[in-house]
Amino acid sequence: MNKRQFLKSILASSIGATSYSAVGQQLAMINAAAKSTTLEGYKALVCIFLYGGNDSYNMLIPTENTDYQTYAGVRQNLAIAQNSLTPLSTNTSLPYALGVPDYMNPLANLFHQGRLAFVNNVGPLVEPTLKAAIENGSAKLPPQLFSHNDQQKLWETGGSNIGELAGWAGRMADLITDTTSNAISMNISLAGNNVMQTGNLVQPYSMTANGAPMFEALNPLKDWNNRRIELFDQLTALDNHSLGNAYKKIMSTSRTNALKVNQALDSLPEFVTTFDEDSLSQELAMTTKLIASRNTLAMNRQVFFIGFGGWDTHDRQLEDHPRLLSTLSNALNRFNDSMDELGLSDSVTTFTASDFGRTLTSNGDGTDHGWGGHQIVMGGAVNGGELYGEMPELALNSKDDIADGRMIPTTSSEEYGAQLAKWFGLSDSEIAQVFPTLSRFDQSNIDFLSST
Repeated sequence: MNKRQFLKSILASSIGATSYSAVGQQLAMINAAAKSTTLEGYKALVCIFLYGGNDSYNMLIPTENTDYQTYAGVRQNLAIAQNSLTPLSTNTSLPYALGVPDYMNPLANLFHQGRLAFVNNVGPLVEPTLKAAIENGSAKLPPQLFSHNDQQKLWETGGSNIGELAGWAGRMADLITDTTSNAISMNISLAGNNVMQTGNLVQPYSMTANGAPMFEALNPLKDWNNRRIELFDQLTALDNHSLGNAYKKIMSTSRTNALKVNQALDSLPEFVTTFDEDSLSQELAMTTKLIASRNTLAMNRQVFFIGFGGWDTHDRQLEDHPRLLSTLSNALNRFNDSMDELGLSDSVTTFTASDFGRTLTSNGDGTDHGWGGHQIVMGGAVNGGELYGEMPELALNSKDDIADGRMIPTTSSEEYGAQLAKWFGLSDSEIAQVFPTLSRFDQSNIDFLSST
């Protein structure tokens, strides 16, 4: 039992005689007392969640004739033309040479510059799993495989329990931030509420690509609100009930933080790097501004969450999927440029996640829900120009295929998240608290980030 668990066990014995408000305050003080990691410098993680399930087998594609023909034979009408592929030059030992479609050339360039890597065949797992164990019924499998909501939640919680209420970035924030203060959360969402950033103590701070939402009727920057604000504050001051006090605190903190964030954003100089007008690019532009405001906002660790939808390509895949990958590639490339402009490339790591991979087989106009898929990691700290983890065989009924080209993951989403948490600065013991079943897996082949 570590210090945190010991203190919480003492507190638990008195909860029955304590109000929920007091319990929350005591838990916050325990969190501050039990912090064990001193985090130096600044680091940020930027998660781009590809909602719907990215068909990453049309993202990393065999380039040499024999392997390409195997791919094309399985993909049928969805196969990307061989002459439109940009080969990836790498020292990674692979079962077949790989390339990306030419509309992903911005990412191919970052890959060859050592700024970007791919992590192969990742997905939620309970334990390392082989096809034979699935066929004989002995394998422990994640619940509700192929379900969007459930698999998104497993990715965001970093485990295999769909009943878990806290996500892995939320649990990180619980461990390493002082929750007794009214400071803005280290977890900032540009996609509304999400499980990944929700902790037991810490909640994400939600924003939009336009900034922090303000209570317009209480906006102190508009002088015509002065009398309204004065009356509102007088009325709320009259309520001394515990619920009223909690409401006052939330309102006060929200108003203060929104004003602080927007004033910090407004004080920034113009950036040289420009972003396209699509929603992903604009949210990455806002992420750039928030990172540039890190000192004003007193942040040395941040996790950003961006949702990018449209990846559920049951139909129109040949029209929609290239557009999505092109948008993603261009936006990531601009974000890389913006981090160079800030001189923070080594301090910011961007990564993708997605519900699942998709079937290798075509349903006629698209693909259906799969399991394992490939992910992108980008930044100056990335051991780039490499592919990590195992590439699956692309033939149907292989040892990796459980049905219609649904690939059994060979790297768990837990291992993937743990590597990001390690780079973020968590100790081994803290990583074990954030990912409590991580010890079931061997992470030796996915060291895709430098330790400094």
